[in-house]
Amino acid sequence: MAALLELNNICKRFGNVQALNNVSLHVAKGETVAIIGPSGSGKSTLLRSVNYLEKITSGEIIINGRTLVTSPQGKPEYLPEKEIRRICSEIGMIFQHFNLFPHMTALANITYAPIKVKKQPTDEAAAEAKRLLEMVGLADKAERYPAQLSGGQKQRVAIARGLAMQPELMLFDEPTSALDPEITGEVLNVMKTLAEQRMTMLVVTHEMGFAREVADRVIFMADGSIIEQGSPRDIFDNPQSERLKNFLSSVIHN
Repeated sequence: MAALLELNNICKRFGNVQALNNVSLHVAKGETVAIIGPSGSGKSTLLRSVNYLEKITSGEIIINGRTLVTSPQGKPEYLPEKEIRRICSEIGMIFQHFNLFPHMTALANITYAPIKVKKQPTDEAAAEAKRLLEMVGLADKAERYPAQLSGGQKQRVAIARGLAMQPELMLFDEPTSALDPEITGEVLNVMKTLAEQRMTMLVVTHEMGFAREVADRVIFMADGSIIEQGSPRDIFDNPQSERLKNFLSSVIHN
């Protein structure tokens, strides 16, 4: 299966801190890849590097066959800003916090980017937004404002907003970490549906059940590097490194 996303030898430094150390990862079209690991392992930095929220120190990022950045002389050379924006418009990203516009209804939050960025006709954008709200189980919340929604509902609106741009790739950065445990399932069920529909997803998560049950592949990161990767069965039932064994022991038994 062709790679939709290719990360080759990605390095990222923040001053004296090596946040990413020669990370290489290919994600196939239609694949759900979960990234797990302890805090500070570089998971979120890796995700943010994909859609230009962080500039890498060196390495190569290829999205859907287009090279966003390469490092022929050891220093990153990015495409022109306009081309980067065009490529990144095909990537949806869901953050820990929902980042909804507080003064806009759920429907308006979802239609804003398609209308402003993609110049989609208003009625067409609204029809698609209503379809997406129904898909995430919020058809009756179209005219509600973020302050009138629960955390789980806000995150589902955020997912619908990301999908409204018809992305090739969806990035999820700990999408349930700010939610109460009892409503985490609402968001995970939507993500499970997306995986079943073969949406290409790269998911940083602390939800081991999701990684085990839904992901096609699981990546374990620590200290800025990929330590192990494989099928959920490989990672959870047959870990090879002591680092992964210790991590699983701490998150599963605590």
